[in-house]
Amino acid sequence: MTTAASKSVFARRLAAAVILPGLLTSSLVLVQPAMAAPGGVTGICNGVVNQLAHRGTVQENLMKAAVKKNAAAIAALQAERATMQSSADSLTSQVAAAQKELDGLASQEQQLADDVTAAQGEVDRLTSEQKAAAGAVTSAQADLAALLGHQATVHSELAPLQDELAAAQDESSGLKSKLADLETQQAANTKSLEAARTELGAAQQAASNAASAVAAKNAEIQQAQADLAILNTKAAQAAADVEAAQQAVTDAETQLKVLEAAGANAAAELQAQQDKVATANQTLANLQAVAAAADVVVTSKKDQIKAAQAELTALQSTASAAKAALDATNAQISTAQGELTTLQDSAALAATAVSDNNAKIAAVNADITALQGQIKSLNDQISAQQAQLTTAQDDLAALTAQMNTLTAQVASLDSQIAAINNNGNGQGKKELIAKRDAAQAQLNTVNGQITNKNAQISGLQGDLAALQTQVNSLNSQLQTKQAESSTLQQKAAPLQTSLDAANLAVSTKQGDIATLKAQVPALQTALNQANGAVTTKQAELAALKGQLPALERTATAAADAVTAQQQVVADLERSLPTLTANVVQAQQDIADQRAVLEGKKAALAQAQDALAAANKAVGDKQLEISALQDQLPALQSTLDAANAAVATKTGEIDSLNRIGDTLVAQITALNAQISTAEANVLDLQAQVAPLLQQLNQLNGEISATQAKLATLQSQLNGLDSELTAAQLKLAGLQAQKKQNGADIKAQKDVVASLQAQLGAVQLQIAGIDVTIALGGCAA
Repeated sequence: MTTAASKSVFARRLAAAVILPGLLTSSLVLVQPAMAAPGGVTGICNGVVNQLAHRGTVQENLMKAAVKKNAAAIAALQAERATMQSSADSLTSQVAAAQKELDGLASQEQQLADDVTAAQGEVDRLTSEQKAAAGAVTSAQADLAALLGHQATVHSELAPLQDELAAAQDESSGLKSKLADLETQQAANTKSLEAARTELGAAQQAASNAASAVAAKNAEIQQAQADLAILNTKAAQAAADVEAAQQAVTDAETQLKVLEAAGANAAAELQAQQDKVATANQTLANLQAVAAAADVVVTSKKDQIKAAQAELTALQSTASAAKAALDATNAQISTAQGELTTLQDSAALAATAVSDNNAKIAAVNADITALQGQIKSLNDQISAQQAQLTTAQDDLAALTAQMNTLTAQVASLDSQIAAINNNGNGQGKKELIAKRDAAQAQLNTVNGQITNKNAQISGLQGDLAALQTQVNSLNSQLQTKQAESSTLQQKAAPLQTSLDAANLAVSTKQGDIATLKAQVPALQTALNQANGAVTTKQAELAALKGQLPALERTATAAADAVTAQQQVVADLERSLPTLTANVVQAQQDIADQRAVLEGKKAALAQAQDALAAANKAVGDKQLEISALQDQLPALQSTLDAANAAVATKTGEIDSLNRIGDTLVAQITALNAQISTAEANVLDLQAQVAPLLQQLNQLNGEISATQAKLATLQSQLNGLDSELTAAQLKLAGLQAQKKQNGADIKAQKDVVASLQAQLGAVQLQIAGIDVTIALGGCAA
C-alpha cells in the first residue's frame, strides 16, 4: 500500500509538471470558443488531461509516454523553427538589398531626368546658333562678291595712269642718276678732305701722345722696382707662418688619438652590460610564457567542467523530450500528405503561365533585332555622310587659306607698284603689274571654288539632317519595343518565382514526409542513448573536478618565478644610464677634438695659400719691370714716325680743295633740269594717289570680309558637329530614362514579393512558437 501510494503521488506530480504549464500558457496566449476536439489531434496529451480531470491521477505509463512524445515534438518544432528563422533572416537581408538597389535606381531616375532636360536645352541652343551662323555666312559671301567687283573697276582706271607716271619717273630718274654721280664724286672729295684733316689732327695728337708715353713708361719702371722690395719682405713672413701652423696640426692629431681610445673602451663596457640585460629579459620572457601556459591550462579545465555541467543538463532534457517526438512525427506525416496534393496543383498552373509569357518575349525580341539592324544601317550612312562633310570642310579650309594667301599677294604687289610710282623708279613695274593681274585671276578662281564648296557642304548637311530624322524615328520605335519587352520580362521574373516557389514547395513537402517517416525508427533508439549519455557525463564531470587543484598549484609556482626574474632584470637595467652617459661624453670629446684639428688644418692651408700668393706676387712684379723696360725703345720710334706723317698730310689737303670747287659748278646746272622733270611727275602722282588709296581700302575690306567669312564658316561647321553630338546624347539619355523606369517597376515588384514571403515565414514561426509554448501538444 505504501508503494502504491508513493507511485500515485509521483504520477500526479509528474502530470502536473508536464500538463499544467501547457494549460496555463494556452489560456494566457489564446482563448478559443468551446468546441469538439478534431479527430486528428487525439493522442496521449488528451488522454493525460482527461485522466487527470476525471480521476485526479494519471497512469504512470501514460505519463511517461506523454513526456516522451512532447519532448520529441518540441525538438522537431524547434528544428523547424530554426530553419524558418534562417529563411526569415535571409529574406530580411534580401529585402534590404532589394530596397537599396531600388533607392539607387530612383536616384538614377532623377539624375537622368535632369540630364535629359539639360541635353534638350543644349540642342535648342545649338539649333538657334546654327541658323544664325548660316545667315551670317550668306551675308558675308554677298559682301565679298560686291567688293571684288569694285576692286576690278578701280584696277582698270589705275593702269593707264600708272604707265604715264612710270615714263615720267624714268626721265626724272635718268637726270637724278647723273646728279647722283656728281654728288657722289663731290661727297667722295669732301670725305677725302675731311679724312685728310682728321688724319692730320690724329697725326699731331699721335706725336704728342708718343712723347707723353715715353715719360710715363720711365716713371712706371721706377715704381715697380719699389713695389718689388715690399713683396720680398711679405714672402719671408708668410714662410714663417706656415711652419708654425704645421706644428699646431701635429699636436691636435696626437690628442685626437688619445680621446678615440677612451671612447672605444666606454662603448665596450656599455655593450657588455646591454648583453646581460638582453639575456635576463629572455629568461623573463620564457618564465612568463610558462606562467601563461599554466593559467591557460587551469582556465581550460574550468571551462571543461562548466561545459560538462551544461551538457549534462541538456542530455537530461533530451531524454525527457525523446518520447514526445515520436508521437508528434506520425501526426505530421498525415498532415503533410494532404498539403502535398494542393501544392502539386499550384505548380502546374504556374508552369503554364511561365511558358505563355516566354513565347511573347521571344516575339518582341525578334522585332527589336530587326529595328536595331535598320538603325545600324542608317548610322553607317550617317557616318559616311559625316566623313564626306568633314572632307568638304577640310577642302573649304584649304581654299580659304589659299584665298587669304592670294589676297595678301595681290595687296603686296599693289603696295610695291604704288611704291614705284611714289619713288619715281619705273624699272620692273610692268612685271609687277603682270604678277598682280595673274594673282588676281587665280584669286577669282579660288573664290568661285569656295562658293561651290559651301553649296556642297550645305547639301551634305541637309542629307545628314534627313538621315538623323529617320534614325530618331527608328529609335522611338525601338524604345517602344524595348519597353514592351521589359514589361514582359518583368512579368517573367514573378511568374518564374511563383513556379520555382511552387515546385520548391512540392519538393520540400515530399522531403518533409520522407524525413518524418525516416525519423520514426530512430526516435526510440534516441531515448535509450540519451539515458546512457547522462550517466557517462556525470562520471566525466567528477573526473574533471579531481584534476583542478594540482593545475592551480602549478600556475601559482610559475607566477612566483616570473616575479623573481623581473627583479633581476630591474637590477641590471639600473646600471645602463651611467654607462650610456660615459659613451656619450667620450663621443662628444672626440667630436670636439676633431673640430679643433679641422681648425688647425684650415689655418695651415690659409698660411700656405698666403705664402704661394706672396711668391707669385714677387715673380709677377719682376716680369712687369722687364716688360716695361722692353717697351721703351718702341715708344721713341713711334714719336719719330708721327712727326713725319704731319708734314705729308698737309700737302694732300691743299690738292683736294681745288677739285671740290669744280664739282660745285656742275651740280648747279643739273639741278635746274631736274626741277622741270619733277613737276611733271608730281602732277601724275596727284592723279594716281586717290586711286591707289581707294584700291588699298578695297583690299583691306576684302581681306577683312574673307577673314570674317572663314571665321563664320568655321563656327558653322563647329555648330553642326556640336548639334549632331547633342542630338545623339539626348536620344541616348531618353532611352536610358525609359529603361530605368522599367527597372524601377521590376525592382518594386521584387521588394513586394520578398516582403510577402517574409510575412508568410513569420506567421509560420508564430504558429510554431504557440505549439512549443503548449508543451508540444496541439493548441
